[in-house]
Amino acid sequence: MKFNTVWISSAPRTGSMWLFNITRDIFKESGYKIFPEKIPKHDNDNIKIFNNINLNEKNHINIYVLKVHKILSHDLPMSKIISTIRDPRDICASFKEFMKSDFNSALIAAKSVIRYYEAYRTYDQNYIKIIRYEDIERNPSDIVNQIANFINCTVNKNFIEELTAKYSKNNVKKLIENNEKIIEYKIKNKKEIKYSEIVFFSKKNYRSFDENTGFQTGHISKRNIGDWEKIFSDSEKEMLNKEFKEFLIEHKYN
Repeated sequence: MKFNTVWISSAPRTGSMWLFNITRDIFKESGYKIFPEKIPKHDNDNIKIFNNINLNEKNHINIYVLKVHKILSHDLPMSKIISTIRDPRDICASFKEFMKSDFNSALIAAKSVIRYYEAYRTYDQNYIKIIRYEDIERNPSDIVNQIANFINCTVNKNFIEELTAKYSKNNVKKLIENNEKIIEYKIKNKKEIKYSEIVFFSKKNYRSFDENTGFQTGHISKRNIGDWEKIFSDSEKEMLNKEFKEFLIEHKYN
């Protein structure tokens, strides 16, 4: 299958940013030139990039890796898709923390993982790869191998070890903390903050943004798999288990 674009398309809070960076670095290691060079912040920016790609381009070293929180069609030209599933109860907990939302808003966000899965499970397996978030947490090296195989790249053991270390939770957390310090310093000293450095909602609600990776303030949570049980009330847990019962059984979540 010929392709020059790989989409990371998944529900929020399911490991898409990790997959996005892993995919880019696998291509770089394999000698490709990756676009976009600087990471867009919004879905529409990525879609505009795709619409401007010359699908007949003869330079086969140029590869586009694009990330969206949107279900894509089954027949995008010159494309492959990588998506994810995750225990929707943990999505709910993670979304609530990251977006500082209420339970109902987080529940709506968590439901989207089912829509993605129901759509993508019907697509050609040469066109789409679905990754389980919990496997990223527990065995990232195996996931790197799976992605490399899917995008027709070969990587060695040393590279895989370096890559999983580079994007470990601790190292990404350090990257984010350093960016936050830069933003805080600029605010305190009334220095200019570039548009590319920040995701701005209001004077009291903003996030640092790393234009080389796309990681933002709050992307790395302190929570572990299954921590949803610790933060929700008994009635909320009952609601989650009822809402997602079929999905949980199908994917063997406890």
